[in-house]
Amino acid sequence: MNGRKISDFLIAKGLEYAPFNPQRAKDIYAKISTYIKISSRIIHIVGTNGKGSTGRFIALGLLEKGKRVLHFTSPHIFSFNERFWKNGEIIDDEALENAHNFLQTFDCMQEASYFEYATFLALVLSQDVEYCVLEAGLGGEFDSTSCVKRDISVFTPIGFDHQEILGSSIEKIAATKLRAMASTAFIAPQCFKIINELANSIAQSLNAKLFYISDTPCAATLAYAKKNNFPDFLTQNLHTALKVLDYLGIAYNLENFKNMDLRGRCERFDRNITLDVGHNELAARELLKVFNGKKIILVYNTYRQKDVYSIINALKPIIKKVAIINVLGDRILEIRMLEGTLESLGIEFEYFEIKNMKMEEEYLVFGSFSVIKQFLEEARAR
Repeated sequence: MNGRKISDFLIAKGLEYAPFNPQRAKDIYAKISTYIKISSRIIHIVGTNGKGSTGRFIALGLLEKGKRVLHFTSPHIFSFNERFWKNGEIIDDEALENAHNFLQTFDCMQEASYFEYATFLALVLSQDVEYCVLEAGLGGEFDSTSCVKRDISVFTPIGFDHQEILGSSIEKIAATKLRAMASTAFIAPQCFKIINELANSIAQSLNAKLFYISDTPCAATLAYAKKNNFPDFLTQNLHTALKVLDYLGIAYNLENFKNMDLRGRCERFDRNITLDVGHNELAARELLKVFNGKKIILVYNTYRQKDVYSIINALKPIIKKVAIINVLGDRILEIRMLEGTLESLGIEFEYFEIKNMKMEEEYLVFGSFSVIKQFLEEARAR
């Protein structure tokens, strides 16, 4: 047994997915599976965008009917505990440490990456629930969340992201996600026609039941979304989640849902400030719809592996100027590269200082979970 607290153990792990090894999680799980009794139905959420909110909506519907449920999501903004939502609450430190101490009895856990270890913690924490909603980190077939048998797959919108691992074409990215398909799968509306074609082919090869979600939510869903000021993409994610609940025979009542408590999902932080954890072109195009006809100051930064040009170019019609927020981290894009991209697009930029924000301006804080965290920390200290 290692003896380190979970916080120290995770710090030693380093980057979320490094080093990437598609077989490692499966090998580790094979060694510990007889000691982790999973009796819950596993709902696997895979995709590029909308995984967190779709999974949380499913979990909220299950909770509303009195079902015991764990929702595993990633990454987190402030606390690692945020990744584990159990029966309506973020898991507490004691429960998380207990799960960690259990896993530390297995020597093979020292081999796991940061995200793989988080997945195994979720499996331990889900042993006494009826449903476990597991959100894939990236990809699908090689993701650590795919090491267990899944009952239902839910594929949210798939687009370009993590090309350095998943491949440079939408076909390669979609294929590795869709090959994680369980015997029953739901496909949310997609931007690329090839995704549905691939889904059909993979479903046939696996003899899986495939359900396509329409892009026309019912009146009750639209009314609930309007009441909660959801943008179109959150409304669609709710619609997808409700179709999964229908399949499960969960007779939910939207009026009894707890509030969707994931931060940074087109969150209205103040009357002129919106926070969104999106970090790719697909997310940018959805936000373009939200702010259509407006001009905003984009508070922005991102990671070096992101396609910054495509992301900023997608938002260009609504950008008045960009305020570059300083975010620390080894993965953050070099400042000169970001400045050069903005210059090439002819977009005015400055350096963000929270004291300079003006009530008469509209702000969108966007680019990654790290950007949202940095902004919220500065807002707290103001």
